[in-house]
Amino acid sequence: MKRRVFSARAGSRKVDRGTLLLALATAIAASGAACSSGDGAGASASGGGASAGGGGSSGSGAVEGLVSLRVEPGSTSVELAYGEAAAVQLTAVGRFRDGSERDVTAQVTWSADDLFAHVDEGQLTTGSPGRVRVTAADGSVTASADVTVKLAGEIALPGAPPGASAALGGAPEAANAPAIAYPLDGALFPSNIGTVELQVSKGSAGQRVGRIEILGDFIDLHLVGACDPIPDTGGCSMALPADMVPMLVRTSEGEAMETRVRLAAEDGSELGESKAIDVRWAGAALSGGLYYWRTNGTSLQSAAIYRYDLDDAASPPELFFENEQSPPLANGQEMPCMGCHALAQAGDKMALTFGGSGPSSFALVDVATADIIALRNTDPDGFATMTTFSPDGELMVNAFRGGLTLRRADETLDAVGDLFGEAGERLTQPFWSPDGKHLAFVAWQPGENGAGPELYGDTVRGAQILIAASDGAGAFDAPQVLVPREQDRTHYYPAISDDGAWVVFNTSRCDGPPGNGPAGNDPCDAYDDNSARLQVIPVEGGAPVDLARANGDDTWANSWPRFGPSHDTYRGKNIYWVAFSSRRPYGLRLPGSSDGTTKPQLWFAAVTLAPGGEIEGDPSFAPVWMPQQNDDMTDPTGNHIPQWAEKALPVPQ
Repeated sequence: MKRRVFSARAGSRKVDRGTLLLALATAIAASGAACSSGDGAGASASGGGASAGGGGSSGSGAVEGLVSLRVEPGSTSVELAYGEAAAVQLTAVGRFRDGSERDVTAQVTWSADDLFAHVDEGQLTTGSPGRVRVTAADGSVTASADVTVKLAGEIALPGAPPGASAALGGAPEAANAPAIAYPLDGALFPSNIGTVELQVSKGSAGQRVGRIEILGDFIDLHLVGACDPIPDTGGCSMALPADMVPMLVRTSEGEAMETRVRLAAEDGSELGESKAIDVRWAGAALSGGLYYWRTNGTSLQSAAIYRYDLDDAASPPELFFENEQSPPLANGQEMPCMGCHALAQAGDKMALTFGGSGPSSFALVDVATADIIALRNTDPDGFATMTTFSPDGELMVNAFRGGLTLRRADETLDAVGDLFGEAGERLTQPFWSPDGKHLAFVAWQPGENGAGPELYGDTVRGAQILIAASDGAGAFDAPQVLVPREQDRTHYYPAISDDGAWVVFNTSRCDGPPGNGPAGNDPCDAYDDNSARLQVIPVEGGAPVDLARANGDDTWANSWPRFGPSHDTYRGKNIYWVAFSSRRPYGLRLPGSSDGTTKPQLWFAAVTLAPGGEIEGDPSFAPVWMPQQNDDMTDPTGNHIPQWAEKALPVPQ
């Protein structure tokens, strides 16, 4: 069959593309992959009613003498061109009490189990790929057929050189094979990440044009265009348009889906084809507000808090708070470094520490105005280093000098009481679950297990993670060990999922690469450890599981994991987004380092887990890079400590 070719810039369509994609984008999460395969066999009068879902037509009423139905063909497929509608005609054949059969297509009621499909007298019309179960019914007599809708054809991307398609149609040579540097193999993208750039290492210097090939159960699509050079890398890039994402969400529901890239010179020479990678898109979107710490990497005086509104992910992150706004320290130092920020769940309050973990001056900030609600900066001994808020934001737990204190999160900062003195160890890095039912925190023993004598709480070699049940309003049970201490390991930075079911945390190895900064260079003291990896464990306890695909295969310093403020479903499991910082390479655009010599960037990884079930294998996907986090890609900033709230409040002007 000849491949259909059309331009991404084409105007007229059988179905308005903007309307179609808007419907897909807003309803995709509800569509699900509920279709099951069928053999098209007739169903007797004992069968169930018609499936719910897309629109359909109704027949004239009961067909007298009807015994059973079958839909022909029982299984079929149709190709869908991008931006158009596909149609296929089905026939309902009825069998009657006298043994005869006849066409009853116009007399039965038709329905489809897909929100984006419509059936009228057996004709299925849809603008979305996937598998659709179409049902014909007359009262309780029903029959179904499955229609596979495959997105197919070739798209000429904007700026595609003339003749690019022909240049890429020959037989590729292995010696010219390019390699996809980004996305990562096994990545799962959220539905609102926008345009995705494919970064490709060339297999031959003269390669200038490219073809992205996406092949799977519900897709056979080629995108042809120029492969734009990425300076100083010997590679090039092509972009998947953002308005294609809703279609990619649907095609990702298939069992098989792979992406490869062909590159060639404009005359068709130097043709090569990459190995295939598995890249998918989930209907689940990133949501809420992400507030992260950013520095130019040369001076702590450059530190700032940036806010990324993930409900408007196309807009770039905005500056929320910078050192110039910091109040002076007790010693008179002006504009000290600020950090160790924490957010109330609603995103309306922020805790900030000034001067680092030594001075530990503290402010409670109104996020709507960036005004300071309460300030403690006159005591040279400090006040608080790390903080977590109760679900309603009325209370907070402060960590300071190895102790945890429950306080009111208001202008008084009144202490309610110290917590968990019975633990017998120093405590730090608290995290109160969004459902209020648990408080997780880190316990360590200064001067033991290789730890130094410092009580600051940001260097905690030999640490373990404890957890205490809570009523969400300030009452706690005695803590229990969740992740026990291990020889030559440190466990730290716990965070709990929005439904209170899972804890993600960091583990680093004492035989890993040492750090390269002015402090915290022990390889497993929890302070910017190069060997840091993400792990997950049920909140009720069990065996921790390494998130291998999210972590990658080197010491990328995957640190400060935080769950998103909500979860969704993907392929029958709950899907959680985890934000974290990492020094892994961003394709060809930014180099990575396994020894801590490059600046960290923010990444999102999907983790899929069965509700209340055991963790089976590695539940993570390869991560995706957070777009727009650098003002200048030639001079990136160091971005880490992502803190996630339910909502990003407007930045005060």
